[in-house]
Amino acid sequence: MCLLASLACMASASGAKAGGAGQGETPDAFPYELAFTANEFPYNENPVASPSGDRVAYVVIAPPATQPQDDRFLPSGTPTTAIGASLHIASADARSASASIAVCAGKGNQWAPAWSRDGRQLAFYSDADGRVQPWVYGLDSGACRRVSDAVVRGSVFSGSEPRWSPDGGTLYVPLDPNPPTAESGIANSNAAVTAADDGKSKAIVHFGGGEAGEVAGETTRSGSSQAFMLRHYNTTLAAISLQDGRSRVLVPAENETRPNRLELSPSGRWVSYMSVIHPKEEISTEYVTDLQVVPSAGGTPRVLAKGLQSSEHNVNYTRLDYRWHPTRDRLFYLKEGGLWSVDFTDDGAGTPRRLAEELGELAPAVLYFTADGKDLLVGLDPKGLGRDRAPQGLALVSLSAGTVKRLGLPSEKEWQFLDLVRANENVLWQPDPGSLSVVLRERGTGEQAVMRLDIGSDKRSTLAKGMHRTSGFVSGGDHGNLFAIYEDIATPPNLYRFSASVARGQKLSIIDPRLEGRRYGSAEVIETRTPQHDGSMASVRTTLLLPPGAKKGDRLPGIVMIYSGSDLSTRASYFGGGMGNTVPSQVFTSRGYAVIMANIVLAPEGVPSHPAERMTDEVLAQAYAVADAGYVDINRLAVSGQSYGGYSTASIVSHTNLFRAGIPVNGTFDLASFYGGMDDAGDSHWIRWAEKGQGRMGETPWANPQRFIDNSPFYRIDRIHTPLLIVAGEKDGTVPYEESKKLFVGLRRLERPVQLAIYPGEGHVISTWSTKNAVDASRRMVEFLDKHLRAPGIR
Repeated sequence: MCLLASLACMASASGAKAGGAGQGETPDAFPYELAFTANEFPYNENPVASPSGDRVAYVVIAPPATQPQDDRFLPSGTPTTAIGASLHIASADARSASASIAVCAGKGNQWAPAWSRDGRQLAFYSDADGRVQPWVYGLDSGACRRVSDAVVRGSVFSGSEPRWSPDGGTLYVPLDPNPPTAESGIANSNAAVTAADDGKSKAIVHFGGGEAGEVAGETTRSGSSQAFMLRHYNTTLAAISLQDGRSRVLVPAENETRPNRLELSPSGRWVSYMSVIHPKEEISTEYVTDLQVVPSAGGTPRVLAKGLQSSEHNVNYTRLDYRWHPTRDRLFYLKEGGLWSVDFTDDGAGTPRRLAEELGELAPAVLYFTADGKDLLVGLDPKGLGRDRAPQGLALVSLSAGTVKRLGLPSEKEWQFLDLVRANENVLWQPDPGSLSVVLRERGTGEQAVMRLDIGSDKRSTLAKGMHRTSGFVSGGDHGNLFAIYEDIATPPNLYRFSASVARGQKLSIIDPRLEGRRYGSAEVIETRTPQHDGSMASVRTTLLLPPGAKKGDRLPGIVMIYSGSDLSTRASYFGGGMGNTVPSQVFTSRGYAVIMANIVLAPEGVPSHPAERMTDEVLAQAYAVADAGYVDINRLAVSGQSYGGYSTASIVSHTNLFRAGIPVNGTFDLASFYGGMDDAGDSHWIRWAEKGQGRMGETPWANPQRFIDNSPFYRIDRIHTPLLIVAGEKDGTVPYEESKKLFVGLRRLERPVQLAIYPGEGHVISTWSTKNAVDASRRMVEFLDKHLRAPGIR
């Protein structure tokens, strides 16, 4: 890990000369190498405060020069999201960010920190010895030690952290059911086997339509996504003794309940766990899971609830919709929009009972206890789809009297609910027991705000507001110190201490010194009226990311970033403006381009529609609005996006000739052909994508072939006159790069201006590519934009 970090620093230092203020570059030009090697916080893991709140542990990722593109795990079992991860601890009373310390430096990749209940030990996972295993850092001794030979099943998502017993003598962890061998570091389940040629056929056979057969002695079924889920998320649940390192299996992976992640009751007597998620229906984008519990001393698992909906399965396959009470063995969960409770005694789990039925359907994921543990906060009147499903109100349910106190949220038309400020993953942050704090985004401006709600009077007061992103709020058990990661367009992300009024105070980390002291750009928000899929007009927010020193009236060349069906305008609250086509926006803004982050609202997923026309109507309205505002030159605009944004880019230029250049990245362009894609495991994921999900076809190609043709850029190539730079990763496991080749072949056949750049060994997302290829792709993009938007005589 240290070697990787050193190499990254060397690459960035050389890049500052070659790709920074070199020939044709301004002093503000953000070095290409730094754009892809800058240290960062993991997207799926928040800081963790000690129980007393005097310290906070956090993970920093130093992106490696290369990483695998075709799997989620290294041969060691390390999740690809943990490559380059190192563990750090900051003290709440630190007076300087330099006081933060690296824990167990050089001990492999380190992630998933968890404090013991007395706050004197920190457990985490590390692959320092070739496999993912549990380690412990002693706060008093300052020493690190591997506590067991057991091999942990890491996860690319949060939720696999070790759980401590109350006495600090046992860790409860998910183990890998097919661990890599110590000698080879290769997973047994994936090990290559070389067999002598026995003269028999080695055909791979799949079945469908009622057909069945025998392959290698096992009946197989084609098209099951469950095989993928089991391969990546099925675990063995075990208890590990810190005294002798022995592990004791609680629930084997092959158990009928197929365990995934676990939680521990407050007394330590019960282990709850979720099953591996599975599709609600055969062709479905909805996934469900089952909730089970088993005695921590061992015994037979019991199913408490089946078919719990995964709240945000598109983002995190392990998001919980259940909680243990902070101090009592009482479990609460959400099922079919209702709140349920189960009490545990010496005899085991009682009968589940429903609470507060009068509240109606509850919003997913809002399920947090007050600081005193007397009330449970739930969300009311959910609105939206998928990851955007959010409450329109809140309610406190008394756990003793069963009474309900409703709390009003600001108007949904003006504010978007984001989160609650919490002391930890289960308990609200309440320095004042008479109030709680909500994280919101103002729809008109895009600014994030923390709003305090007074429980007794329903009064609301705004504590903090701005075009910034404050995430990962966490506090200690005393609800005194408050920590969070703060960033804005000109401020690199770092850990800060916050006051009781949520005022940003002392910086506690400097995760990458190379980002400090540079000159960055700014952001402006434009409100636009755009036509909607249902024929109405609506106000949407469009954000401009501007070069350093740029101002209204400069009429800059610009690039519209698009991912239709999503709101990219919120990226203005990220450092540098985030990423639109998976290349950091600083690459473009620091070289004189305005980046327009579009907000494209489409018909609901699964509804038959014509997304290509809708996204074109909306992006044109936003492009003209930002030009009318005086920031960009309407004659010098490009458009770009990645994945569905790549599809969006090609679709738009097949409907309008406004844009002078287009850069589709890893997109799909022939929806009917894409529909028939099948991976090596036999899964036909794109059927669900087209009929029920993002594709918005809502039906099969045979039911309405014209819909698939009309919305496929491949069949509209004769209408494309915009010069295109098509970028694709040859190892893209999501969208086959043949899609990009097809678009190129058609354009070349009609002698349209087009380039195709395919990068061997690279996957779906440029920001995860090898540094050399990510740098080459981003530099190629800038040169393409310079040619078509800045060449002499272009207007």
